[in-house]
Amino acid sequence: MIEQLRARWQQLMRAERSDSETGDEQERLQRAAAALMMEVCRADFQLVDAELETVRANLIEMFGLDDEAADALLDIAREKSDALVSLHPVVREVNAAFDADQKAAIMKGLWRSALANDELHKRQEAVIRRLADLLYVPHATFIRTKLAVLEERGETPEEQGGRE
Repeated sequence: MIEQLRARWQQLMRAERSDSETGDEQERLQRAAAALMMEVCRADFQLVDAELETVRANLIEMFGLDDEAADALLDIAREKSDALVSLHPVVREVNAAFDADQKAAIMKGLWRSALANDELHKRQEAVIRRLADLLYVPHATFIRTKLAVLEERGETPEEQGGRE
């Protein structure tokens, strides 16, 4: 029994290491950002087309991708999100390569993804808060990006039941 657990643990650790080492750096960072957005979308246990389209649009905006590349990245992110055991390898990638402005762009993408179905679920907000902490995003940036996305949508924090 212990040997089975040890073997499974080693298999998971190899998978996490190999995933973070494949592809060039830009591709890994794109996959990492897409995976974080997918985690937010899935936090409410519903994945709707509007959320997928928002993630796709975020990827095009953040990385200057064409439609075909964005679709491929979205497919990879969905698969990665299904198989993701821990967010830490993904967060490590982002922390190692992204500066404060790029992390703020990811935060905007997370908020847009969470609000894509016109409803901010408490689990989605909790995931975004957790990711902000893991990405070392200051609370002011967390709030500023949320308010910016609400403003883009023509909404106020009160309409979302938001507490700042």
